[in-house]
Amino acid sequence: MKRNHHLKELIENIKKTEEMIVLHKTNRTSPLMATQYEALKAKQISELIDGLAMPPYQSIESISVIKQILNKFYPNISEDAIKQKELKELAATI
Repeated sequence: MKRNHHLKELIENIKKTEEMIVLHKTNRTSPLMATQYEALKAKQISELIDGLAMPPYQSIESISVIKQILNKFYPNISEDAIKQKELKELAATI
């Protein structure tokens, strides 16, 4: 399945992006580069989630995979990280 292959490649790219984030954070030579890679990672994960939220994957099973993705790639994210007003309102609704 072509789409499944694309999503697998996307996961591999996210892993590589994470390696670059760790490298730049460890070296502390370029905080800007780490920030840019973090933005790229967020974009890649959003694309992956979008891919899983559309047919033919759109199901409870794909939601479970999305949860695994978030737990793997953002294990320590806090609800305090939400700064945008609209997102705060959505979070409060939950």
